[in-house]
Amino acid sequence: MHQPTPRRRILLLGLAFLLLLAGGSGLAWVLAHMGVQSPVKVLLITPPSSRRDSGLEPAQERAIGALIQDHLELCGGFALTTVTEVPTDLEPFRGQPRTLLVQVDPRRRGDDLELSYHYVWGRQLKKGSIPAWFSQTVAPTSPARAFEAFLRGFPQTVKPLSGGLLPKTAAVFWNLVQAGGWRLQNQRLEEAMALAEESTRQEPACASTWILLGNLRYRWMLNSSAAFRQEAADTEAFLQRGLALAPGHPRAIFLLSLLKTDSGNQREALDLLLRARRKQPWNPTLLTGIAYAARCAGLLPLARRAMDLRDDLAFAQLQAQAVDITCLYTGEIPRFEASLQEQPGHLRSTSGVLPFYRGYLALVRGDRVMAHTEFEAASALLHGYPSILRLSEIFDLILEGRKEEAWKKLREFDQERIGMREPDGEFTIRLAEAYALMGDRASAMEMASRAFARGFGCTTWYERSPMLESLRGLPKWKSLIQHLRERQSLMEERFPVSLLEDS
Repeated sequence: MHQPTPRRRILLLGLAFLLLLAGGSGLAWVLAHMGVQSPVKVLLITPPSSRRDSGLEPAQERAIGALIQDHLELCGGFALTTVTEVPTDLEPFRGQPRTLLVQVDPRRRGDDLELSYHYVWGRQLKKGSIPAWFSQTVAPTSPARAFEAFLRGFPQTVKPLSGGLLPKTAAVFWNLVQAGGWRLQNQRLEEAMALAEESTRQEPACASTWILLGNLRYRWMLNSSAAFRQEAADTEAFLQRGLALAPGHPRAIFLLSLLKTDSGNQREALDLLLRARRKQPWNPTLLTGIAYAARCAGLLPLARRAMDLRDDLAFAQLQAQAVDITCLYTGEIPRFEASLQEQPGHLRSTSGVLPFYRGYLALVRGDRVMAHTEFEAASALLHGYPSILRLSEIFDLILEGRKEEAWKKLREFDQERIGMREPDGEFTIRLAEAYALMGDRASAMEMASRAFARGFGCTTWYERSPMLESLRGLPKWKSLIQHLRERQSLMEERFPVSLLEDS
């Protein structure tokens, strides 16, 4: 966060003094905006249950970890990173006074939850010595009480919960955990949604049930060719219901921003995220949302700044890398390529996203042999994102010279997307590129125009994509670029990079 001007600093000092005298809760906010306070960075470690008898499956432990993350972000305002293993190299954390490593040990005991954990501050790590972890034991009790005890004894102050973030009954809690555990398993999504929906009926005052249902429905929308607009309206209603019960919930705001961005409404998405960031300036997830919305709006400097701020707050080197498509658009190819390294077991690998974009990058470079290899690998996956797998197959057929078959499959896919009013303009430009590769300039031009109409406004990529080269002499193309530049200019005026420094 930027340093305030001398005059603003004097004003903030005066306000801080008054709040100190009054015991006001806004003191921390003032100090943060003076640059006096830095964020507390929390590395939340949830080891897999295969290492011990926890009564939980690894996916269920990750779901409990996500609930812990939600509590610590919403109630503590921490800059939080989640991993599943203790880092082998603790040197980057050593001597860091405001870095906290927390290793949680959730165990199921009947319907009760044991939520013990170990922690160590970065300032307590000694070079060449085994970390002296402090232990906190939370004896088995009802899940809601276990979370209350966890937060009450947390080594850094966490404000009390003001609303119902968790189910009151143990049965609903465990159903929530099971549904959350299935979230990343495409073949279990329908079961997960049914379980989450039942949980909302059983405890309608619980924010997490509504937010998880919205999360699952959003994932379902990515996989399904059902009517997107109706699905989007229902999904937004679920997320809004959760936010009404837990105002400022970062995960819910992030999901809602994705929904709005995919619907072509980056303006609302960015407004939503920037408002949230004013209250939670240290949250990396909100910055990820800003980067995505800004990229789709063509605001590449804003997207890159959000990525840099996010990576500074999170322990980016310990997480599975995001596929940094922004860096492809800005021409930072090595960084984009680095984000495409295989991540065994991670959704990016099993969904087909990584091999698809490795093939796509090979196309950009003109390496058709490598592109064929990667597209073929993506299209062979069984449980990936259907849209990614189908488009991989189409690109692969084009590269094999089977253009007529590819054209038929692409036209069929195109017609389905028209029926669901084709969400995600960024994906639509990929279809335009496929048509262009086949030599169907008319369809490619129509698809590029629809990508613009659906909200994908990254003028730079329209101008740089080598797959769209054959369109650039068309009068319609020149008109499209003019419209893109006009809209992007308006968005640049509305969302300058400085908003990230001021929020």
